[in-house]
Amino acid sequence: MLARALAAFLLLASALPARSESRIEMFYLGTPDCRYCQHWEARARQELLASPEGKAIRYVEIRGETLRQPIAAHHYPPEYRWVYDQIGPSRGVPRFLLAVDGRITVSVLGTGGYNEIFLPALRATLASRASTPGRASIPKGGVHVQAHAS
Repeated sequence: MLARALAAFLLLASALPARSESRIEMFYLGTPDCRYCQHWEARARQELLASPEGKAIRYVEIRGETLRQPIAAHHYPPEYRWVYDQIGPSRGVPRFLLAVDGRITVSVLGTGGYNEIFLPALRATLASRASTPGRASIPKGGVHVQAHAS
């Protein structure tokens, strides 16, 4: 428990540096044959996208083909290849990534990690962006879904 709390603290601390003009993006990595992915997609995804946090970020889905194969570079659209360059191939799903200004600051696996670590880190990042002086405008969120490449 202490190790999990320390890990959460370190992740939150790394997620904090966001300026008011920062670009904040969430990446969800999943596969169609992952039951935990299906559970998250059926319940939590719409809650997130309808929330103030979800409306303040750009949400991007990266879909692999199957649990048996890693999510590799060809699964990423060209404009998000930088994410793959930072994390490499991903076997564990569901995986949730938080990026601030093109840098992955949080990476967690599983729906437990999403609830216990990712969401608090996202909220802390958005709060730090709101309280940091900078440009008056804050970029609006958006949704981008990338189906797996055949």
